[in-house]
Amino acid sequence: MKKFFTSLQTKLVISFLLLILVITGGTFLITNTQSKKALLDSTRDDMLQTVALVSTQFTAADLQTLSGFKAGDDGSPAYLSMIRRLRDMRSLSPNMVNFYIMSIAGNNISFVVDDAVSGPALVGDVYTDPDPRLFDAVAAPSVSDNFYTDAWGTFISAYAPLKDANGNTAFVVGGDMDASQVITRQNFIGTTIYYIMAGAILFAGFMIAIFSVTIIKDIKKLDKTADEISKGNTKVSVDVHRSDEIGDLADSFGRMVASLKIMMDMDEQPGDK
Repeated sequence: MKKFFTSLQTKLVISFLLLILVITGGTFLITNTQSKKALLDSTRDDMLQTVALVSTQFTAADLQTLSGFKAGDDGSPAYLSMIRRLRDMRSLSPNMVNFYIMSIAGNNISFVVDDAVSGPALVGDVYTDPDPRLFDAVAAPSVSDNFYTDAWGTFISAYAPLKDANGNTAFVVGGDMDASQVITRQNFIGTTIYYIMAGAILFAGFMIAIFSVTIIKDIKKLDKTADEISKGNTKVSVDVHRSDEIGDLADSFGRMVASLKIMMDMDEQPGDK
């Protein structure tokens, strides 16, 4: 066992594998982080474009209708018609879990319409823990910097202003994507990169093992040749044929064996009498 850990072959394999692990580990961390960030940024851009497009679908008459909604109107025909419109638009963006329209007055935010199928906010419900980016939508379309959590779950959201004929923001329309959808995609990317890296490590380890075995095999041949020479056996031959440094060493061994043969033959010849 001790010889196994002290052998050159073991040292070569372990050294190269450690080097590969360090390089691939760093590459995995950087690639995984940047890929997840790129996916999140791409998702944010897509959501921003989607909600900005939705905001263009409301007319001055729609804004007038929205202004007339008050607590208790959640079952009115006008309200249900607005819900259907939002859901029709959401059906074109399957990754969005709901659309909603809000009224913002200073730091006060209240729901006007929410098309969520399960547990929707009612007209006039106050939004107590909003995404900070929601306030930016009063001036221009905005999107969450990252995931945020509220009473309904963890989301990434995009918002766009609904402006009246005078260019003033009357309401803000928003759309949510469940964080789990983005996280699932990010995890898929991470897993894929992991398997690619693991495959690369295994392949590299296999190639290193083969490379080290051939080197050690030829070194052992040279060692055996040297051992035979030390015992006085000059009939040995150096059976190593390589075009690298070990091949050069084998050639030197061959020349040394040839020189020893000549010298020993000269010593064995009888002297002049």
